[in-house]
Amino acid sequence: MSFMKKIGDKVASSARQKADRQVQKAQDKVKQKVEQKADNIQEALLKKVKKVEKHIKGKIITDFDEFKAEWEKVAGDPRQTVFFFLIAVYNYMNDQKIGEEMATIPLAKTFLLADASSATGFKINRTGDGYLMEHMRENSRIINSYLGGTPDNNYELDPENIDMHIVGEVIEGTDAVIKIKSSGKDSDSPCPLRKNKDGQWKLFGFSSIATGIQQTEAEKGDF
Repeated sequence: MSFMKKIGDKVASSARQKADRQVQKAQDKVKQKVEQKADNIQEALLKKVKKVEKHIKGKIITDFDEFKAEWEKVAGDPRQTVFFFLIAVYNYMNDQKIGEEMATIPLAKTFLLADASSATGFKINRTGDGYLMEHMRENSRIINSYLGGTPDNNYELDPENIDMHIVGEVIEGTDAVIKIKSSGKDSDSPCPLRKNKDGQWKLFGFSSIATGIQQTEAEKGDF
């Protein structure tokens, strides 16, 4: 390869990298605007949440194709989207790859990154929501506390009989907030959602779910 060709390739490579950075910067700016708009809407909706007493029961689905097919049947219900996200996180505890791919289905694409190796074409941002997923993976009791596990039973879960307890909700147009109860903490977890062009409800963040929980009854007396 000639010296001039090497220089030319280097310049071309530098130009491509610069263009890629500009595209990424533009995409990040759009994403920030979408997130800010969603945050503003959700803050307003939180003030309108009404108390309810509802339960969604089912079982843990471990097969990706079945998970996707079953979610698509009920995606028109924001409560079910939250329920399926919890199932995805439960799977993440045991198989990170399958669990993450499942989670990218009910999560809004706005918060995901493209990944050709994923079954959905997306992955969770490791520096963002990926941190929350890891936090829950390190303490499986967190997700179990939303699906039937309690401090009294050491947060044990029956995968064939899971139960999500809804204690508040508001649905207005294409936006919704579903509040769910964890048996391991006093405060409820509000889950923000928006409905996409296909009529499917997508989760717009889950930081309220990935919070700490109290010790088991046995642990409280172990000092």
